[in-house]
Amino acid sequence: MKFVSKLACGFAASALLLAGCDQQPASSPIAVLDLTAVAEATGEDKAIREKAEAAREGLGTQLQELAASMDKQLVAEREKIGVKPKAEDAQRLQEMTMQARQQINNAQQQAQNEASQIEAQLVEEFREKVDPLAQKIAREKGAKALLAADSYLFWHDPAIDITDQVVEAWRALPADKAEAASAPAAAAEAPAAVPVEAPAAATAEDAAAQPATAPEQSKAAE
Repeated sequence: MKFVSKLACGFAASALLLAGCDQQPASSPIAVLDLTAVAEATGEDKAIREKAEAAREGLGTQLQELAASMDKQLVAEREKIGVKPKAEDAQRLQEMTMQARQQINNAQQQAQNEASQIEAQLVEEFREKVDPLAQKIAREKGAKALLAADSYLFWHDPAIDITDQVVEAWRALPADKAEAASAPAAAAEAPAAVPVEAPAAATAEDAAAQPATAPEQSKAAE
């Protein structure tokens, strides 16, 4: 799952250096945490997936509305120029169609980027919620650094793994804090519909055959 790799990468970006003053000696200065396991055990992995999927569905709906709006503009223009349009009118309509398709393609790419950003934000928010719990437990064990149990960690002694303790600490959080950690992400805004403006009339020699319509873009936006 994409968010699983993001959990590991986000947590493994740097070790959490811990202040060692007034700590009792420990058998290991390192503690290890499996953040993905914490997400699975607490149900946060499912919550992240559901929120990310809801954001994608919302963006998809807005893209469909954008495509329908642009198609409506093209249909109106086609009706305006009639069944047998002049060469310059046919060229103008073709250019409007190409412009509409380009706008939809741009909107699709922007929506995909926004969906990825939303998922990354959800993962980061979860990580920030786990950080103080993990640090507290690691400090109590006298650790000076906390590492993520990911693909970059070849091996570690289970004795220095604090995953289970972090899960217990998460479950022990007051109800209001636990609910805040699982609160829905802010709704994303898809690109606003931009009216398709009719380009300047082209020459008769550039007039093409009957232009294609844009409904297929509506399917692509789903």
